[in-house]
Amino acid sequence: ADETKDQLEQVQYITENPDVEKFIKWIKDAITNREVIKIFDNLLTIATEEWASDIHIEPFEHRSRIRLRIDGVLIDLVHYPENLHDNIIAKFKIETGQMRPDEKRLPQHARVSTQTLTNKELDLRASTVPTVWWEKLVMRLVDKSKKLPPLEALWIEWINNEILNRNIGFPNGVILVTWPTWSWKTTTLYASLAILNTIDVNITTFEDPVEVKVHWLNQAQVRTDIWFTFASGLRAALRQDPDIIMVWEIRDFETLNTGMEAAMTGHLVFSTVHTNSASETITRVMNLGAKPYMITGTFNVIIAQRLWRKLRDDSKIQVNVKEKYPELYESAKQALLTMKSDALDREMTMRKIDPQALGNFMTNGIARWPDPAKGEKAFKWRVGIYEMLEFDDQIKQLLLDGEKALAVEKYALEERWMINLERDAVFKLIQWKLCIEEVYRLVKHKKY
Repeated sequence: ADETKDQLEQVQYITENPDVEKFIKWIKDAITNREVIKIFDNLLTIATEEWASDIHIEPFEHRSRIRLRIDGVLIDLVHYPENLHDNIIAKFKIETGQMRPDEKRLPQHARVSTQTLTNKELDLRASTVPTVWWEKLVMRLVDKSKKLPPLEALWIEWINNEILNRNIGFPNGVILVTWPTWSWKTTTLYASLAILNTIDVNITTFEDPVEVKVHWLNQAQVRTDIWFTFASGLRAALRQDPDIIMVWEIRDFETLNTGMEAAMTGHLVFSTVHTNSASETITRVMNLGAKPYMITGTFNVIIAQRLWRKLRDDSKIQVNVKEKYPELYESAKQALLTMKSDALDREMTMRKIDPQALGNFMTNGIARWPDPAKGEKAFKWRVGIYEMLEFDDQIKQLLLDGEKALAVEKYALEERWMINLERDAVFKLIQWKLCIEEVYRLVKHKKY
């Protein structure tokens, strides 16, 4: 018990939610008393109330730890003795009914619906992986009580907002969204579909999993174990008199090709693919087997997005990033200077960015910075950053002429004023929503 107390005291988890503090006390008491069920009940409640996206339960030689991913960053919650770890993992496996508690050599996964101590319904996607010590357990949380925000609340600004609204209004074509894991995939897709979800439109979705149930959408859960795949679902949807089809992810040529054929026959198709930028998506779909003439004949727009931690209004101080981070500052400055002046002026005006704030940043490097006294609590929630590659006639011609994705991106940035991830993040940096270190934590900075 003394060893457990020493380990618990080494982790100082700080929360501004007074209701969470009691659950933190309870989970520490449960660890001390080796009450595994209470450990899990309090853990899920803390993670949900703190808006965590993932829970990591990790074993090491002399102790194990639990961390929460909050606003994209992993934060220590609690440590506990290693001799308790096996019981925690085994109990969770039994509770799922989908994992073998006696199998510790192979990875396992499960999906579970449960409820927190605050009566919030959760969907968990859990995965175990054997390590050199014991098994590691990671759980992804989907809080069913959260409401999806509307499209206008997603930080999609000016030209990007125009592009998205224009393209979701087309009667047919492919709209692809690309991102890493947990970047508001559900939010962006459903916010777009919500605008189109009218009485005279038939919308069918194929998802894995169905994270949010939406009124008046025909949502289907794919089952690869019985050969109900995205591709087979797409083919079936075409016999269901659809207007709009959403496929959760394109993983193979069959799904991609069926989606493009659906777009060519008069349907609007939404889907996702995992790449790091809009232009890289072109390379990705070509590697899957798509021909340039099929891409140009069906693709409307490719959207890339990320989530950055947002600076709190009461936790900002003013710093000279030109001196603090000269290389990052030069990259941010050049990201805007490479835009045509009329496009830059228009973007600044429509985003309502203070000209003085722009001048202070471009000339003197003045920007906002998280208050060191606040630590990680200087950030709260996240801001969406977007880039949109719209397939105009010139981009289609470049692809038909055999040009690579880099040439397409260069044209879009220089001639079509595309707001890529870096430019959108720098605008929000000047608007004092982000700090420069946070901008380039998730975007590669270029040496212009």
